Amino acid sequence: MHVAIIGAGLTGLTAAYELQKKGHSVQIFEKEFLPGGLAMGFQRDNWEWPLEKHYHHIFTSDNEIRKLASEIGVPFHFSRPITSSYIDGDILQLDSPLKLLMFSKLTIAERLRMAAVLGYLRYISGWQSLEKYTTHEWLQKYLGMRPYKMLWEPLLIGKFGPHFKDISLSWFWARIKARTTKLGYPDHGFQKFADTLANKIIENGGSIKYKSEVTEIKENRLTIDGSVKDVDAIIVTVPNKLFMKLAPKLPGEYMDKLQSFKGIGALNMVLELDLSFLPDNVYWLNICDESYPFLAVVEHTHYIDKSHYHGSHIVYVGNYLPQDHRYFSLTDEELMNEYRPFLEKIHPQYSSHILSTTVFRVPFAQPIVTQDFSKRILPFQTPLKNVFLANMQQVYPWDRGTNFAVEMGKNVAHDIESSYEKHS
Repeated sequence: MHVAIIGAGLTGLTAAYELQKKGHSVQIFEKEFLPGGLAMGFQRDNWEWPLEKHYHHIFTSDNEIRKLASEIGVPFHFSRPITSSYIDGDILQLDSPLKLLMFSKLTIAERLRMAAVLGYLRYISGWQSLEKYTTHEWLQKYLGMRPYKMLWEPLLIGKFGPHFKDISLSWFWARIKARTTKLGYPDHGFQKFADTLANKIIENGGSIKYKSEVTEIKENRLTIDGSVKDVDAIIVTVPNKLFMKLAPKLPGEYMDKLQSFKGIGALNMVLELDLSFLPDNVYWLNICDESYPFLAVVEHTHYIDKSHYHGSHIVYVGNYLPQDHRYFSLTDEELMNEYRPFLEKIHPQYSSHILSTTVFRVPFAQPIVTQDFSKRILPFQTPLKNVFLANMQQVYPWDRGTNFAVEMGKNVAHDIESSYEKHS
């Protein structure tokens, strides 16, 4: 069987790698010049390692990507960086039960109540009974209004914007359940991981065509750069809206289902500095203040040694925004002008120490996961014969990320193999 795969992100790469194990031939088409998708990196001339355009790490519970990394020979290194929250102008470490119990901005009763609620969510194993609730209403009820407003509502608003009241509790449960204090990062970064997997595919006889754009998909046929190619199966890993443009022959009812899924974009500013930005070796800073125009500040070099980046300090200023938000149309300089007064509240002298500023924008980075989302998830098989869809809108209840991109790649490859065996 010959399988064409649209997209060289981790789902497409993993699907190709798994199909090759079963003896099938694969060809990947990628419009960018590198593999990796949202984990793609970039590199300055004097850096030893590339850096992700959008911050990445994994958890010790992310078994699928860890198994694949071991198989292809890419080591992950685990350590425990510091996560803090920015509340009322203070940076407070809040990344363990002990730190929560020491959190002076809540009363002792509120701290104990929150610890009990979060402990309950980590303890229960099933999410199905939770998805009928919204995170917004459930946390207000069980944490109390003041703790919710102080810690959780600003993060939900920052993550989901106008949709923050609609997010399923099962999504929140999955974040509490899967997250660990130790974080993992691959040797030489996620671009190295993607490059290694891509090279394995090529070594096994597959091909990856970069800067190659698919313009139309039909049953067993696709058009790439003006030429038509016949294949036995197609895996599509692009977002729903793009899939709709590529496959205009999809039935109207299925188109309506594709269109019903909502998502939000991501905008990341990467600062290269000659001094540290966050104090006390803080890696991740949640901004629990709705007046701030960004959600998180992540000092990558408080987690990964700055020697890999020529001694520079690397800081992400992260944001999730609706695709039509005006920030997406701003230049890098204009966006910095928006952010500067707020960044100066965290570090007043930082601006005179900037070596470089780069902004990366992606229109779709986070699905809007609403109540009873499991009833809406589409199967991999589409109404078009031998055309399979596998994208982050089908990751549930877990939060999208590299581990679940790998898992999805394995699962869609298994479905295609099963379908092929059934009809051969």
